Amino acid sequence: MTDPGRTPDPAQPGNVYQPGDVYQPGGVYQTSNVYQTVPPKTVQPRPPLLPRQRAGARLAGIIGFLVLSVGFWMLSVPLAILAVVAIVSVIFRAIGRSSGNPDWYRQALVFIDRLQPEVWIVPLVIVAVVGLVLMVVALFTSARILRSHGVAKPWPVTWAATGIAIVASWIVSAVLSVPLQFAGVGIDDNNSQALAVRIGIGILGFLVSIVSTAAVGWLSWWLAAHLLRAPAVAETPTSDTE
Repeated sequence: MTDPGRTPDPAQPGNVYQPGDVYQPGGVYQTSNVYQTVPPKTVQPRPPLLPRQRAGARLAGIIGFLVLSVGFWMLSVPLAILAVVAIVSVIFRAIGRSSGNPDWYRQALVFIDRLQPEVWIVPLVIVAVVGLVLMVVALFTSARILRSHGVAKPWPVTWAATGIAIVASWIVSAVLSVPLQFAGVGIDDNNSQALAVRIGIGILGFLVSIVSTAAVGWLSWWLAAHLLRAPAVAETPTSDTE
């Protein structure tokens, strides 16, 4: 037995020293394990989407992303036109004034005045505002459809699906544009049917764009709803009372 009057030796038989042990009176080392065992975290399983939830994600994706895409183009195209016209106008006027207002500059100003650009500004702004409204309506419609079909976290699903769909649509559009461009190669413009063929290719490209947009929306909304689906609800045992 260890003598209480002197410092115990860690190597002394019968008194094994372990790192982290605390010396107690009587020459005994009491184990003090600072690394406590952490109980494993219970991961609650998440069941797959119900058929009703999958149908809601499909409907929200098709309608939401189609309307969102239309609104985006209605917003971006007028803004792009106004931006290009404004930039070109500033550069054109700066070059004309630095050149001393030559004849070509004055004639160009007369031509621009005949086009009456201020008349086109208001319709373009209106189209852009309508596009912005459609985008907002598309997001609210998506969340409403998801909520009505019992999909968990309708707004996070909508935002996540929108981001996924935007990136996916860029990739799909780039891939589908290649065969459509090759389809127009080799058409003889002198042929009487060349115009009809080009119109047919344009209509085909438009239909393919609609179908691909709907498909991208469907899959993106389903993926977001699947990743953010709710965990299983634990059933509380009930006791029968007589």
